[in-house]
Amino acid sequence: VYKKMYNKAPEVVIIHAGLECGILSEKLSGLDCVSIGPDNFDIHTTEEHLSISSTARVWEFLKEVLKEI
Repeated sequence: VYKKMYNKAPEVVIIHAGLECGILSEKLSGLDCVSIGPDNFDIHTTEEHLSISSTARVWEFLKEVLKEI
């Protein structure tokens, strides 16, 4: 879906995020999971904010993924 929408392969990176994925994958053997979301800045501070344009892109992507399921 990502390649179809953006005409490029998704970038897969490992970052310090997705705590819930780690917790769920420990509890559910064999679970494949990913964490996606908009661009976030200054996380866990009083200046925390996110990119509205990236939020819109994630929303459109998620709707297309759900259509494919």
